[in-house]
Amino acid sequence: MERLPPLRKKNNMKNKILLFALIMLLINNKSFGQLMTFGFVKNCMTYGRSTVTDELKKKQFFLVERQMQAPANKLFDGAAYYSNEKEDKTKGEIRVLSQINGSKQITEISFVNGSKNDFSKNYTEVYNQIVSFFDNEKAFKSSKYKTDVLKFSKDRNYYYIYKINGIPTIVISNYKIEEDYFSN
Repeated sequence: MERLPPLRKKNNMKNKILLFALIMLLINNKSFGQLMTFGFVKNCMTYGRSTVTDELKKKQFFLVERQMQAPANKLFDGAAYYSNEKEDKTKGEIRVLSQINGSKQITEISFVNGSKNDFSKNYTEVYNQIVSFFDNEKAFKSSKYKTDVLKFSKDRNYYYIYKINGIPTIVISNYKIEEDYFSN
């Protein structure tokens, strides 16, 4: 077996370390890419459709349906539906519905823990930032979902947080939706 000169051995080792670091960076980037951020929650009411799509694409969310038909809540009829699952997009662990209808805008983010990941830590992080950043915390009971809803507001935007069957959901709108969204 031929012996490499010392300089070549050193370069080989550096290349291996750099390759390993690059692989770890890509793996890390992939795992963090699919998290929901407080920045998106805070700013999504200022986005147009293409910006919502671009911002979610950066976070590795995929468009499932451009115009959702027969959603669980009638306010999202025709909404764009995004998921963080690439293979079977309907089984995403973080689901985003975004409805932009003229001047009215509403976005719903559901943190569904799946078999691959536990998104409770991501939800808790976003929730804690909402509580510390937004004003006017109020609570009310939803007759439609039969659960308590926390409501926050900031700069004419409204942030609603509730859980159904352990699934936390954050709803952001630029108008009050208590009657339309939370009542029968």
